[in-house]
Amino acid sequence: MSYEESPYSFPEPSPWWLRGLAIFMSVMCIGMLFQIISGVLTPLWLDAIPDDYNEIEQYPENGTQEEIDEWAINEDFWIQTIDYIDSLENMIQYSVIYGVILFFIGLISIPILWSGNRDLGLRLSTTWFVIYVISQIHLVSMLYMDVGLYPDYDFGDEGGGTQIPDFIESVSLLISAGQILFCNTILFAFLALIYSKTKTPTRFDIPSGFHKPPPSQD
Repeated sequence: MSYEESPYSFPEPSPWWLRGLAIFMSVMCIGMLFQIISGVLTPLWLDAIPDDYNEIEQYPENGTQEEIDEWAINEDFWIQTIDYIDSLENMIQYSVIYGVILFFIGLISIPILWSGNRDLGLRLSTTWFVIYVISQIHLVSMLYMDVGLYPDYDFGDEGGGTQIPDFIESVSLLISAGQILFCNTILFAFLALIYSKTKTPTRFDIPSGFHKPPPSQD
């Protein structure tokens, strides 16, 4: 009795794995487009905000001392707000730069992935993913370490001073870090799945012979 190795045909990976990634990149490109538009229009809107508090509320020259003191408090509040808005412009510029880069990389990868060009399509997708993670870490770091979550308002001793805002900012930072880690872990797992499902089958991927014994010949 002798056995002959039965030929095994390698099944081609489904093209819809790469096409699904192309659809995902299309959705992300739309998101990047909105990020670019927002980053371009926001500074224009911020520039329209008056710097001088007098343009919002006239100084009460003939007002009572209480009205004058209240106006001075409001002016300090407004100055802090404007300084904070001005500090956001640098972060917004980086947001636009990242958005443009990610938009064009994603846009280029869509037809390549849809056509089934695995190697180039996945290289572009991986590049997109790496830049996307870097952009999130960079922008969040700028927001919390350079700019701040909101202006440095001091609510006085009765309002907790700056302790309550600092606590809220610390909690928000932890939440943002956790969100970045969670979301990008899911994206990485999705990309790893695409890599696995679209790789070229080899003899190491052949199902075990225990599932399909070789035919016997008398």
